Amino acid sequence: MFKTFGEYMYTLLFSPLRRGRQSLNQFYIFFKVMGRSFDQCKEALLQVREEASVLTCSDAMLPVHGADRDMLRLQGETVDNYRRRLAMKGAISEMAGLNSGIRYLAQAFGYDEVNIEPGEKPDHWAEATVWFIGGNIVLDDRTLLLHELNKIKPARTLLHLAKEQRYEAPLYLAAAIERGRQMTIEQE
Repeated sequence: MFKTFGEYMYTLLFSPLRRGRQSLNQFYIFFKVMGRSFDQCKEALLQVREEASVLTCSDAMLPVHGADRDMLRLQGETVDNYRRRLAMKGAISEMAGLNSGIRYLAQAFGYDEVNIEPGEKPDHWAEATVWFIGGNIVLDDRTLLLHELNKIKPARTLLHLAKEQRYEAPLYLAAAIERGRQMTIEQE
């Protein structure tokens, strides 16, 4: 309806003050000048609102949000995956030390499915093997994954990482289909 704030303010005046040509009306000139300043302030505030959110900020602002959350962009990570990982930081930190936190971390790195198997010794309750299974893998660096897992796990434990690749090629042995697992174990 109104393009600028100055036009809106001018229409709020009662009719005796709006008489005459607009180019000579001092109220119109005043609202035109002041309206330009208000319009610039409005644009600046809307820009600040967009840049304050991880999901709507510009790509140049992402490192600032990352520094605020102590999460730098990893080598080989795309901007969209970095944005998603920054957005998931709150949920991951909230569930730190839980299996659901490990699953959220895996989703942030592009692994759709994660299986967490407890260790072999029942008295070592914090040891586990984390199976990263398939998915749209963003990073395949095992030492980096182990480092990020240890950030959210409060106890200094022995976490084992393993990766399972699922292939859609059945192997027939005596009329049964066998699926295999490939396990790579690394410790910090």
